[in-house]
Amino acid sequence: MTLLAKGRALARAWYPYVAAAAAGVTGLVMGIDPTMLQLGWQTMPLALKALIPAKLASYISLALLTLVWLYGSARRTSGAQVLGLVGRAGGTPIAVGPLAIALMHHFERCELVAYRCPAGKWTIGWGMTYYPAGGRVKQGDRITQEQADSMFVQLLERDFAPAVRAAIGAAETTPAQFGAMVALCYNIGAVRFIFSTVARRHRAGDVVGAAAAFLLWNKVKGTVSNGLVRRRRAEAALYQSRFVELKGLTNGEVAA
Repeated sequence: MTLLAKGRALARAWYPYVAAAAAGVTGLVMGIDPTMLQLGWQTMPLALKALIPAKLASYISLALLTLVWLYGSARRTSGAQVLGLVGRAGGTPIAVGPLAIALMHHFERCELVAYRCPAGKWTIGWGMTYYPAGGRVKQGDRITQEQADSMFVQLLERDFAPAVRAAIGAAETTPAQFGAMVALCYNIGAVRFIFSTVARRHRAGDVVGAAAAFLLWNKVKGTVSNGLVRRRRAEAALYQSRFVELKGLTNGEVAA
């Protein structure tokens, strides 16, 4: 075996350990909510998980569960607050309001049989690509309206509202702004939102810049989508509490 081949074999053997350590260190340094790390682990593609030895995978799962438990039991660190990635301890979390939910329902539409969305992903219910209990949506899946409504609320409160709270931290935020950001997060995904220009500008107190940044998320596979342009404008209108504009952009369905 050549030296290069040995190096490649060694890299393949140690890659899962290095990747796991790097992810953990990055999360700690940035002060990201451990529940977000746990979510990332749970939703990791099976093909990628298969590269990680079963014993290491069990250790990672246990470590994440422990981190989440400790995070829920202890006060949040001041270092994470300074970075603006978690809120101050003792604050009452902002809830997702009815306007934001109506906005998401308007653009998502509810389908009880799995279909392919414009991005090519199998989708069901109110725009879900995976189930709260685990597993991706696949061709042939069917659910009831009650299941669709219940799972939508579960995912919103478990995966997306906490992601927005973690991303905006202690920044001054109105209920309308929070709802608009959750709507964006639900559509683009928690990880993308956390590192988005919208979250960064909102944390900096640049409300005008954050509203404009909603419009950056207007493409499907690199092509501008008219539907996404209208959706982003509606979310930006809610973010700015421009309710008349919001009503017009949603054909009168989302009204204050």
